[in-house]
Amino acid sequence: MHDATSMLFFDLKPYEFQKEILEKMQAEREIEGRRKHLIVAATGTGKTMIAAFDYRDWVNTLRRQELNVRARILFIAHREEILKQSRDAFRMVLRDRNFGELMVGGKRPMCLIISSCPFRPNNSQRIASTTAPDYFDYVVVDEFHHAAAPSYQELLNHVKPKVLLGLTATPERTDKLDVLRFFDDHITAEIRLPDAINRKLLSPFQYFGIADPVDLSHLTWQRGAYVKKTWSASTLASDERTKVILQKLHEIVPRPKVVKGTWLLCQPSAREVYG
Repeated sequence: MHDATSMLFFDLKPYEFQKEILEKMQAEREIEGRRKHLIVAATGTGKTMIAAFDYRDWVNTLRRQELNVRARILFIAHREEILKQSRDAFRMVLRDRNFGELMVGGKRPMCLIISSCPFRPNNSQRIASTTAPDYFDYVVVDEFHHAAAPSYQELLNHVKPKVLLGLTATPERTDKLDVLRFFDDHITAEIRLPDAINRKLLSPFQYFGIADPVDLSHLTWQRGAYVKKTWSASTLASDERTKVILQKLHEIVPRPKVVKGTWLLCQPSAREVYG
Protein backbone atom coordinates (compact mmCIF):
# COMPACT_ATOMS: atom_id res chain seq x y z
CA MET A 1 0.00 0.00 0.00
CA HIS A 2 1.14 3.54 -0.72
CA ASP A 3 1.29 6.16 1.98
CA ALA A 4 -1.12 9.08 1.99
CA THR A 5 1.21 11.42 0.11
CA SER A 6 2.13 9.09 -2.77
CA MET A 7 -1.16 7.25 -3.24
CA LEU A 8 -2.47 7.10 -6.80
CA PHE A 9 -6.23 6.94 -7.25
CA PHE A 10 -8.02 4.73 -9.75
CA ASP A 11 -11.67 4.29 -10.61
CA LEU A 12 -12.22 1.27 -8.38
CA LYS A 13 -15.30 -0.88 -8.84
CA PRO A 14 -16.38 -4.03 -7.00
CA TYR A 15 -16.01 -7.45 -8.60
CA GLU A 16 -19.23 -9.22 -9.52
CA PHE A 17 -19.27 -11.40 -6.40
CA GLN A 18 -18.61 -8.32 -4.25
CA LYS A 19 -21.40 -6.51 -6.06
CA GLU A 20 -23.75 -9.38 -5.17
CA ILE A 21 -22.90 -8.98 -1.50
CA LEU A 22 -23.32 -5.21 -1.63
CA GLU A 23 -26.73 -5.60 -3.26
CA LYS A 24 -27.83 -8.02 -0.52
CA MET A 25 -26.80 -5.52 2.15
CA GLN A 26 -28.66 -2.71 0.39
CA ALA A 27 -31.77 -4.87 -0.02
CA GLU A 28 -31.79 -5.77 3.66
CA ARG A 29 -31.67 -2.09 4.60
CA GLU A 30 -34.31 -0.91 2.16
CA ILE A 31 -36.73 -3.86 2.30
CA GLU A 32 -36.24 -5.45 5.72
CA GLY A 33 -34.99 -2.42 7.64
CA ARG A 34 -31.89 -4.27 8.82
CA ARG A 35 -28.93 -2.21 9.97
CA LYS A 36 -26.71 -5.04 11.16
CA HIS A 37 -24.87 -7.16 8.60
CA LEU A 38 -22.48 -10.08 9.04
CA ILE A 39 -20.45 -10.90 5.95
CA VAL A 40 -18.74 -14.30 5.89
CA ALA A 41 -16.11 -14.33 3.16
CA ALA A 42 -13.01 -16.45 2.67
CA THR A 43 -9.65 -14.82 3.24
CA GLY A 44 -8.45 -13.22 0.01
CA THR A 45 -11.88 -12.28 -1.35
CA GLY A 46 -11.62 -8.62 -0.32
CA LYS A 47 -13.76 -8.22 2.79
CA THR A 48 -12.25 -4.80 3.53
CA MET A 49 -12.99 -3.60 0.01
CA ILE A 50 -16.61 -4.69 0.45
CA ALA A 51 -16.78 -2.56 3.62
CA ALA A 52 -15.21 0.43 1.85
CA PHE A 53 -17.58 0.19 -1.13
CA ASP A 54 -20.59 -0.20 1.14
CA TYR A 55 -19.59 2.78 3.29
CA ARG A 56 -19.10 4.91 0.17
CA ASP A 57 -22.48 3.89 -1.27
CA TRP A 58 -24.22 4.41 2.09
CA VAL A 59 -22.82 7.93 2.42
CA ASN A 60 -23.74 8.76 -1.18
CA THR A 61 -27.30 7.58 -0.55
CA LEU A 62 -27.57 9.88 2.45
CA ARG A 63 -26.29 12.78 0.38
CA ARG A 64 -28.84 12.11 -2.38
CA GLN A 65 -31.55 12.18 0.28
CA GLU A 66 -30.07 15.45 1.54
CA LEU A 67 -29.78 14.07 5.05
CA ASN A 68 -27.43 15.87 7.40
CA VAL A 69 -25.55 12.86 8.78
CA ARG A 70 -22.01 13.02 10.16
CA ALA A 71 -21.11 9.55 8.79
CA ARG A 72 -18.49 8.95 11.48
CA ILE A 73 -16.92 5.54 11.07
CA LEU A 74 -15.14 3.28 13.56
CA PHE A 75 -13.11 0.46 12.04
CA ILE A 76 -11.91 -2.13 14.54
CA ALA A 77 -9.08 -4.54 13.80
CA HIS A 78 -6.88 -6.60 16.11
CA ARG A 79 -3.58 -5.90 14.35
CA GLU A 80 -2.01 -2.57 13.42
CA GLU A 81 -0.81 -3.90 10.07
CA ILE A 82 -4.34 -4.93 9.09
CA LEU A 83 -5.71 -1.57 10.17
CA LYS A 84 -3.22 0.41 8.08
CA GLN A 85 -4.04 -1.69 5.01
CA SER A 86 -7.75 -1.19 5.69
CA ARG A 87 -7.33 2.56 6.06
CA ASP A 88 -5.50 2.69 2.72
CA ALA A 89 -8.26 0.63 1.08
CA PHE A 90 -10.86 3.13 2.31
CA ARG A 91 -8.72 6.03 1.12
CA MET A 92 -8.47 4.57 -2.38
CA VAL A 93 -12.17 3.75 -2.66
CA LEU A 94 -13.17 7.17 -1.29
CA ARG A 95 -10.37 8.94 -3.21
CA ASP A 96 -9.40 10.78 -0.04
CA ARG A 97 -5.76 10.77 1.06
CA ASN A 98 -6.64 12.09 4.51
CA PHE A 99 -9.39 9.65 5.39
CA GLY A 100 -9.06 8.00 8.80
CA GLU A 101 -6.83 8.37 11.80
CA LEU A 102 -5.30 5.45 13.67
CA MET A 103 -5.76 5.03 17.38
CA VAL A 104 -2.78 2.89 18.35
CA GLY A 105 -1.86 2.20 21.95
CA GLY A 106 -2.61 5.21 24.10
CA LYS A 107 -3.38 7.67 21.31
CA ARG A 108 -6.77 9.28 21.83
CA PRO A 109 -9.06 9.52 18.79
CA MET A 110 -9.55 13.13 17.74
CA CYS A 111 -10.83 13.01 14.16
CA LEU A 112 -14.35 12.98 12.86
CA ILE A 113 -13.55 9.74 11.07
CA ILE A 114 -11.80 7.31 13.37
CA SER A 115 -10.17 3.93 13.03
CA SER A 116 -9.16 1.94 16.07
CA CYS A 117 -6.31 -0.56 16.43
CA PRO A 118 -4.93 -2.53 18.12
CA PHE A 119 -8.16 -3.29 19.92
CA ARG A 120 -7.39 -3.58 23.62
CA PRO A 121 -9.51 -3.30 26.75
CA ASN A 122 -8.18 0.19 27.53
CA ASN A 123 -9.22 1.39 24.06
CA SER A 124 -12.66 -0.11 24.60
CA GLN A 125 -13.06 1.59 27.96
CA ARG A 126 -11.80 4.92 26.59
CA ILE A 127 -14.24 4.96 23.68
CA ALA A 128 -17.17 3.76 25.77
CA SER A 129 -16.52 6.35 28.47
CA THR A 130 -15.84 9.36 26.21
CA THR A 131 -18.36 8.92 23.37
CA ALA A 132 -22.14 8.73 23.26
CA PRO A 133 -23.65 5.43 22.04
CA ASP A 134 -24.71 7.05 18.75
CA TYR A 135 -21.44 8.94 18.20
CA PHE A 136 -20.36 6.50 15.47
CA ASP A 137 -22.72 6.18 12.53
CA TYR A 138 -20.99 3.27 10.83
CA VAL A 139 -19.04 0.61 12.76
CA VAL A 140 -16.96 -2.10 11.07
CA VAL A 141 -15.46 -4.98 13.04
CA ASP A 142 -12.83 -6.92 11.11
CA GLU A 143 -12.42 -10.62 12.01
CA PHE A 144 -15.68 -10.49 13.91
CA HIS A 145 -15.15 -13.93 15.44
CA HIS A 146 -12.91 -12.10 17.94
CA ALA A 147 -15.94 -10.11 19.09
CA ALA A 148 -16.94 -12.81 21.57
CA ALA A 149 -13.83 -11.97 23.60
CA PRO A 150 -14.31 -9.74 26.69
CA SER A 151 -12.13 -6.97 25.20
CA TYR A 152 -14.75 -6.38 22.50
CA GLN A 153 -17.87 -6.78 24.58
CA GLU A 154 -17.88 -3.43 26.35
CA LEU A 155 -17.65 -1.41 23.16
CA LEU A 156 -20.09 -3.52 21.13
CA ASN A 157 -22.65 -3.36 23.92
CA HIS A 158 -22.15 0.42 24.14
CA VAL A 159 -22.26 1.63 20.54
CA LYS A 160 -25.56 2.15 18.72
CA PRO A 161 -24.53 2.91 15.12
CA LYS A 162 -26.81 3.33 12.16
CA VAL A 163 -24.88 0.50 10.50
CA LEU A 164 -22.96 -2.37 12.14
CA LEU A 165 -20.89 -4.46 9.73
CA GLY A 166 -19.06 -7.59 10.82
CA LEU A 167 -16.44 -9.22 8.60
CA THR A 168 -15.10 -12.73 9.11
CA ALA A 169 -14.00 -15.83 7.25
CA THR A 170 -14.84 -18.12 10.17
CA PRO A 171 -17.81 -17.17 12.37
CA GLU A 172 -17.70 -20.58 14.07
CA ARG A 173 -15.62 -20.51 17.25
CA THR A 174 -14.11 -23.62 18.83
CA ASP A 175 -15.06 -22.32 22.29
CA LYS A 176 -18.74 -22.15 21.19
CA LEU A 177 -19.06 -18.45 22.09
CA ASP A 178 -21.84 -16.82 20.08
CA VAL A 179 -21.03 -13.98 17.68
CA LEU A 180 -24.27 -14.15 15.67
CA ARG A 181 -26.30 -12.64 18.50
CA PHE A 182 -25.03 -9.20 17.49
CA PHE A 183 -26.79 -9.72 14.12
CA ASP A 184 -30.03 -11.28 15.35
CA ASP A 185 -28.65 -14.72 14.43
CA HIS A 186 -28.54 -13.70 10.78
CA ILE A 187 -25.79 -13.84 8.16
CA THR A 188 -26.30 -11.36 5.32
CA ALA A 189 -24.03 -12.99 2.75
CA GLU A 190 -21.52 -15.82 2.52
CA ILE A 191 -18.77 -16.82 0.17
CA ARG A 192 -16.98 -19.72 1.80
CA LEU A 193 -13.64 -21.15 0.74
CA PRO A 194 -14.99 -23.93 -1.55
CA ASP A 195 -17.29 -21.46 -3.29
CA ALA A 196 -14.43 -18.96 -3.73
CA ILE A 197 -12.26 -21.70 -5.27
CA ASN A 198 -15.09 -22.87 -7.55
CA ARG A 199 -15.55 -19.29 -8.75
CA LYS A 200 -11.79 -19.16 -9.46
CA LEU A 201 -11.36 -16.33 -6.97
CA LEU A 202 -8.77 -18.33 -5.04
CA SER A 203 -6.31 -21.00 -6.08
CA PRO A 204 -7.15 -24.61 -5.26
CA PHE A 205 -4.90 -26.32 -2.75
CA GLN A 206 -4.30 -29.64 -1.06
CA TYR A 207 -4.03 -30.04 2.70
CA PHE A 208 -2.18 -32.89 4.41
CA GLY A 209 -2.01 -33.48 8.16
CA ILE A 210 0.57 -35.76 9.74
CA ALA A 211 1.01 -37.00 13.28
CA ASP A 212 3.62 -35.07 15.27
CA PRO A 213 6.25 -37.35 16.86
CA VAL A 214 6.98 -34.75 19.55
CA ASP A 215 4.70 -34.73 22.60
CA LEU A 216 3.18 -31.26 22.76
CA SER A 217 0.55 -31.98 25.40
CA HIS A 218 2.43 -29.93 28.01
CA LEU A 219 2.21 -26.76 25.90
CA THR A 220 -0.49 -24.17 26.48
CA TRP A 221 -2.87 -23.55 23.56
CA GLN A 222 -4.56 -20.15 23.63
CA ARG A 223 -6.39 -18.04 21.04
CA GLY A 224 -5.43 -20.23 18.11
CA ALA A 225 -1.71 -20.59 18.91
CA TYR A 226 0.70 -22.03 21.43
CA VAL A 227 1.78 -19.64 24.15
CA LYS A 228 5.41 -18.80 23.36
CA LYS A 229 6.56 -19.09 26.95
CA THR A 230 5.62 -22.77 26.97
CA TRP A 231 7.72 -23.90 24.01
CA SER A 232 11.24 -23.49 22.65
CA ALA A 233 12.69 -23.51 19.15
CA SER A 234 14.81 -26.54 20.02
CA THR A 235 11.66 -28.54 20.76
CA LEU A 236 10.02 -27.72 17.46
CA ALA A 237 13.24 -28.22 15.48
CA SER A 238 14.24 -31.56 17.02
CA ASP A 239 15.98 -34.13 14.81
CA GLU A 240 13.11 -36.60 15.27
CA ARG A 241 10.55 -34.06 14.15
CA THR A 242 12.64 -32.89 11.19
CA LYS A 243 13.10 -36.49 9.94
CA VAL A 244 9.37 -37.17 10.02
CA ILE A 245 8.59 -33.93 8.16
CA LEU A 246 11.13 -34.70 5.42
CA GLN A 247 9.96 -38.31 5.15
CA LYS A 248 6.31 -37.32 4.74
CA LEU A 249 7.23 -34.52 2.35
CA HIS A 250 8.92 -36.95 -0.04
CA GLU A 251 6.07 -39.47 0.34
CA ILE A 252 3.35 -36.96 -0.49
CA VAL A 253 5.03 -34.53 -2.89
CA PRO A 254 6.65 -35.97 -6.04
CA ARG A 255 8.71 -32.80 -6.70
CA PRO A 256 9.33 -31.09 -3.33
CA LYS A 257 11.59 -28.39 -4.77
CA VAL A 258 8.86 -26.86 -6.93
CA VAL A 259 5.87 -27.12 -4.62
CA LYS A 260 4.59 -24.07 -2.73
CA GLY A 261 2.93 -24.46 0.65
CA THR A 262 3.01 -23.95 4.38
CA TRP A 263 3.72 -26.25 7.30
CA LEU A 264 1.22 -25.71 10.10
CA LEU A 265 1.80 -26.61 13.74
CA CYS A 266 -1.43 -28.23 14.93
CA GLN A 267 -2.55 -28.61 18.50
CA PRO A 268 -2.00 -32.06 20.08
CA SER A 269 -5.61 -33.14 19.64
CA ALA A 270 -5.12 -32.93 15.87
CA ARG A 271 -3.33 -36.27 16.05
CA GLU A 272 -6.67 -37.96 16.65
CA VAL A 273 -7.96 -36.44 13.42
CA TYR A 274 -5.00 -36.79 11.11
CA GLY A 275 -2.94 -39.51 12.76
